[in-house]
Parts: sequence; structure tokens; C-alpha cells
Amino acid sequence: MSMRRKRWEAEADLDHGQVVIIMARWLLIVVGLFLLIVKPTSDVTELRLQITLILLLGLVNFFLHAQLLKHRPVTAALAYIASAFDLVVITILVLSQGGDSPLFVLYFPALLALSVAFEPYVTIVYAIATAGVYGIIAADALPARVDAGPIVITRVLMLGAVAFCGGLYWYVERGRRCRLERRLS
Repeated sequence: MSMRRKRWEAEADLDHGQVVIIMARWLLIVVGLFLLIVKPTSDVTELRLQITLILLLGLVNFFLHAQLLKHRPVTAALAYIASAFDLVVITILVLSQGGDSPLFVLYFPALLALSVAFEPYVTIVYAIATAGVYGIIAADALPARVDAGPIVITRVLMLGAVAFCGGLYWYVERGRRCRLERRLS
């Protein structure tokens, strides 16, 4: 397969996955704000930081959503940067709560969205980096608990499983589109 064809397929995958990424990001924002309301921290400065980061995610997603509504597809580089930004913000939120935070669940929609939209090698890089960083943070935050090891391992495996399932869906969807393209041509 030619390089031009591979690049075109990658752009088509991203075009089809943009809606998923944007909707998952809105879900991430709503759930993040909900968790901050349900279980706020006692430190007002920390809470301000957390709310500011979630609202910053909202502003970035608003820009991306506006691009989609204007029928201007987001470039691959911008989509990669925005997804990395999501993961960094989630990591900062988890760290701001000491590492053992219920906000770690925000990694799931972020990883699922990027694994559905991006090629598998990109998903693998993001998933390994995310699981590795979270594993280090959680292992450092949970050493006082007797069951810390199984908890951290289970969470890291769940992160990998979400990325794997999204990647599997990516293959199924790409195959469906290729079969449809062959029928139409």
C-alpha cells in the first residue's frame, strides 16, 4: 500500500473519529465537574486549580467542536496535541488529590476516544504512557494500604483493556468502511 493511501486512510479514520473524541471529551468534562462537586477537596486553592483545568478542557473542546460544526476538520497534529493535553490535565487532577483519586476514571473516556479515532500505534503509545505514569503515581500514593498492589495493577490493566477494546473497534470500523468503499467503486 502506498504512503499516500496510508496517509489518506489515517485522515479518514481521524475524520470519522472526531465526533467520538469531542463527545468523549464533553463526557470527561461533565464527569470531572460532577466528581469535583460530589467529593471536593478541603483546600480552596486546590479546588480552584481543579475547576480551572476542567474548564480549560471545556474551552479546548469548544474550539474543536466549533471546527467540526463549521465543517473544518481538525488536523491530525492538533488532535494528537489535544488528546495528549487531556491526559496531562487528568494526570494533574489525579496528582492534585494525592494520587489516590477517584478522578482516575477520567482516563477511560479519554483513552477510549483516542483509541477509536487514532491508528493503533498512536493508541499504543498513548495507552502505555498513560498506564505507566498513572501506575507510578498510584503506586506511590497507595503504599500505606495492604491491598495497594492489586488495586494499582487492576487499574493499569483496565486502562490497557479500554485502549485495546477501542483499538479493536477501530479495526472493525475501518474494515467496514473499506468494504463499503469497494462496493461503491
